[in-house]
Amino acid sequence: MTETPEFFEEERIRQQSERLREQSEGGLLQDRDDAPEREIQERDREHREVEYLDPEANEAHAPGQICARCGTVIIAGQDARLRPDGRWMHEVCPPVLREAPTQSTGPSGGA
Repeated sequence: MTETPEFFEEERIRQQSERLREQSEGGLLQDRDDAPEREIQERDREHREVEYLDPEANEAHAPGQICARCGTVIIAGQDARLRPDGRWMHEVCPPVLREAPTQSTGPSGGA
């Protein structure tokens, strides 16, 4: 087994540091030359992204999953959330439709 001398590791680190410094200095000169133009391009890109993105378009959907809160099936048009436990639930659970109680007229016929 051969061991590398300690100065070899130090020399390698020094060379890497020099290369990184040279690369960063070269990058800095380039950045100084086109910085205003690059800033304009970045602003234009950000404006295009804002126009393209719709904050309401990030809803999750889980058709066919059972809601962990209300127990009904989540259908395709309903927004949903994924809970930390891995189960899905409606963003807003649909109202529970109950049958109206039937009015009985009673044995006397009503009145």
